[in-house]
Amino acid sequence: MDKNEREETTKYAKGKIETFLKNHDYVSALFLSSIYLNIRLRSLLTDRLLQPKNEWKENEWKEISRMLTGIGKGFNTFVNLCNRLGLLEGHNPEDLKGLWNMRNKIAHESELWKSLSERDEKEIRRLCKSAIEFLEKTNS
Repeated sequence: MDKNEREETTKYAKGKIETFLKNHDYVSALFLSSIYLNIRLRSLLTDRLLQPKNEWKENEWKEISRMLTGIGKGFNTFVNLCNRLGLLEGHNPEDLKGLWNMRNKIAHESELWKSLSERDEKEIRRLCKSAIEFLEKTNS
């Protein structure tokens, strides 16, 4: 994934996430943040595995990216690998994992249909802002 594509993706994701937060649609903001973080983590790993870029074969990037989709336990494995490889740009891996854990709690524990507590709303806002910061830091 090239720098311009990452910048455009970040700008789009940031705008959508911030709109959801502004409209108090915390669940949508959380889900969208998790989707874009997952995409970014996979693209960072794919780029690292295919270094140097000038030797890439046609469609090799997409092939490696697809292969990464099935490894380990997904998101947390991506965070751990990116952290180990120094790809998190100084970002706290626990914030990224926390966002995913909150997403799973809401999606898989029937929390989606309940009203969120004020504490959960505050935590989702914090985690989404952290996700936006991560996306911005990893544009290049």
